[in-house]
Amino acid sequence: MHGPSESQSRELTDQIQQLLSLEAALEEDARALDSRHSGLKDIDGILALVRVKLRVCLAMMQRPLPAGSGFAEREAAIGRRAASAVRLVESLVSENISEDQKGIVQASPAFAEVKKLFEEFLVSGGGGFLEPLEIDQRKKRILSRIVAVSVRRYMGDDDRYPPLDIQRYPQFVQKALLTLFPIFIRLRPQKPPYGIEEGEEITYSSRAMRLPLSQAILYIEDEVLPGLERRLAEEPGDQGLQEEMSRVGRQLEEYRRLKVFPRAAPVLPLEKGYHTQGMTGFTPDGEILVSIPVRVTFKSGTNLDRKMELVRMDVVRRIAGRGVSPEIDREYRRLRSIESGLRGSSRTPSFKLDPAWGSWVLRRDFPFLSRLSDKERFQELVRIVQSGSLRSSEQRIAALVTQDQERDTEKRVAALS
Repeated sequence: MHGPSESQSRELTDQIQQLLSLEAALEEDARALDSRHSGLKDIDGILALVRVKLRVCLAMMQRPLPAGSGFAEREAAIGRRAASAVRLVESLVSENISEDQKGIVQASPAFAEVKKLFEEFLVSGGGGFLEPLEIDQRKKRILSRIVAVSVRRYMGDDDRYPPLDIQRYPQFVQKALLTLFPIFIRLRPQKPPYGIEEGEEITYSSRAMRLPLSQAILYIEDEVLPGLERRLAEEPGDQGLQEEMSRVGRQLEEYRRLKVFPRAAPVLPLEKGYHTQGMTGFTPDGEILVSIPVRVTFKSGTNLDRKMELVRMDVVRRIAGRGVSPEIDREYRRLRSIESGLRGSSRTPSFKLDPAWGSWVLRRDFPFLSRLSDKERFQELVRIVQSGSLRSSEQRIAALVTQDQERDTEKRVAALS
């Protein structure tokens, strides 16, 4: 059996260089989109990047190497790139989208093409390049302790104390308490337990959704207005459509004119058109949230969902700057620096980290942390932490970190099945 000829090898080398250039351009486009539009992801763009990464892997596997040289470097390069491709797909599939948009990634024609390329990669022997890497013992120790501490902090029974029964007080005392503490005291308060327990989850529908300002402007420009223009072209005399076009246009201009100070309270006197934290909500990196008229369906979540989210956020914040995740540490240093502007904080930079992004980065490097997003496995983790001392919990968690790392290959492959 003969390998590629010299001319074919040169063609493969040129092809790899072209693909690497395209990969770099697509990654830069994804970073620019994320930066301009507050974490927005382009499904087609991400899947195009995944396709290029897999094609680079296939081309590298086909290119011959001089005997005894460069194999380890090529193996590491293919493994990192293939793992990155699979995890990019996993991050898209696991995005927190509304109920009526589930499955939108898998329905994309580009997703079918990605699956086909990945199958070709596996058939060509690519599974061996996805073998999990050993975790540094220091990182494992820090990670185990942080997870144990975070679970202990948030998984105790909360909100179980009875509310103040003011009906046993005289009428004038009731009025005084209700006037002084209108938020904390109610005349006929709800009894504990509070929140929504498992099995009681509710599905809601809303006629509007809230988005970061930059995303809302982009959506109105690229989706809402073009759609209205097409409908108006078909029915030019429709007065309702004309009024809707005018209203959406005014809303777009208003959003473009918004000026924002992300402060905790308004600064008076305040110029017309300015908004502050005291008036509206903001994303973690300081961008104002606004409403757009798009109907969405979403689930209420439960007390367990809330606690799991608190644990994930706490793990991301505690791990920042500890030398466990280089990517999170870079973002942590950026948020501490003056270059981060209003989006950062020199005093509490960990609270400016995007916890959803940080959780995804950590799951990519430490498959064990997917337990923090799976109810059944999370409850198993809670039982481990609550059944013994902090030290014994850390040891058992460290064993799970190693176990999950070894099983990671199979799970990542299943992400594209």
